[in-house]
This record gives sequence, C-alpha cells and structure tokens, in this order.
Amino acid sequence: MIRPRHTLELYSQREKDFQTQPLPSNELVKMLFDTALESLLILPVLVERQDQVNKVREINRVMCIIYDLREMIDFERGGEFALSLSKLYSGMNQNLLEASKANSKNQLANIQHVANILQQIKNTWDKAPDISVKNQWLH
Repeated sequence: MIRPRHTLELYSQREKDFQTQPLPSNELVKMLFDTALESLLILPVLVERQDQVNKVREINRVMCIIYDLREMIDFERGGEFALSLSKLYSGMNQNLLEASKANSKNQLANIQHVANILQQIKNTWDKAPDISVKNQWLH
C-alpha cells in the first residue's frame, strides 16, 4: 500500500530532479510533439460527444504546446525556414481557435488539418540527421 505522505515525497523528489536535470532541447521537442498529437487524436471523439469543456481543454493544451514550439525557434540561425515554420505554427493555432468555437461548422476538418501538419513537422524532425541539426533550429 502506498501511503499519501510517501507518494508526496516521491513526487517532490521527482520534481526536484526535473528542475535540476532539464531535458535536452531535442528530447523536449519530441515530447511536445507527442503530447500534442495525443490530444489531437482525442479531439474528434470530444467533438462527436459535444463535450465542449473537455474539447476546449484539449485544444488549449495543443495551442500552448504549439506556442512553446514556436518560442523555441531560433530565428537568427534558422533564417527563412524558421520564419516559415513560425507562420505555420501561427496558422495551426488559428485553425484550433476556430475549432474551439461551439458553433464552428469545420471543427473536425480544422482539427484534422492541424494534426496532419503537426505530424509532418514531427516526421521531419525525427528524420533530421543528428542532434546538431535539430539544435540549429532551437534557441
């Protein structure tokens, strides 16, 4: 049996470990992609169930992740590619904002569009030849 106090201590230690040993940027990006794509898989079910509260929660999660991904872009080293990626992220958030509206006619299409684009970006990220290339895109 796990005691609540013991669980709290384990959580506190894990939190300290995370703060002292941050993920390398390339691993963080992979984790962000995976988390956003998981939420995007859940969203069509929430739309079909007309579960507005949870739909908006998941959309907000994805939008925050996309915002974080955009903030990690190194515009100085990334040049035109960085600018294009930033615009793509902004467009995805616009689609998600539209999908978050209860009366939106294109909720599923907007969600699927964002999921497709994000999956393509993730696939490109995964295929990058080495960590130095990936880090070139990030702060």
